[in-house]
Amino acid sequence: LVVDDDPAICQIYDEVLRGHGYDVITAGSCADAMSRMDSVGGDAQVLVVDLGLPDGDGADFVRSSAAKYGPRPTLYVSGWTDEFWQLQDAPGRWVIMRNPVPIKKLLAAVKYLANGGPKPPELDE
Repeated sequence: LVVDDDPAICQIYDEVLRGHGYDVITAGSCADAMSRMDSVGGDAQVLVVDLGLPDGDGADFVRSSAAKYGPRPTLYVSGWTDEFWQLQDAPGRWVIMRNPVPIKKLLAAVKYLANGGPKPPELDE
């Protein structure tokens, strides 16, 4: 599930991830994201969530989704500096990246989050 209020980002992530074999659903807000989660019965393997959404904080959506469906590995994306990130209580395994996310890092993060294993070096650069 890709959640971003920028339709162009949703489209790019959708095309890139589908091109690498992932099934993708997109949402543009917290409410839309929860509706999408409900429509698939919470069956989202990985969440890619922008922290700044028009109707709330992306991390709040992740917490609400985890309360309803259990934690999901999450890639948080933000244009903000790290001093604004409030993820101490973020559920499950997660990674955070600053916009713009290079495609190589997006793919590495989603693969790591979907499959587990050791954190790839691309995510520490």
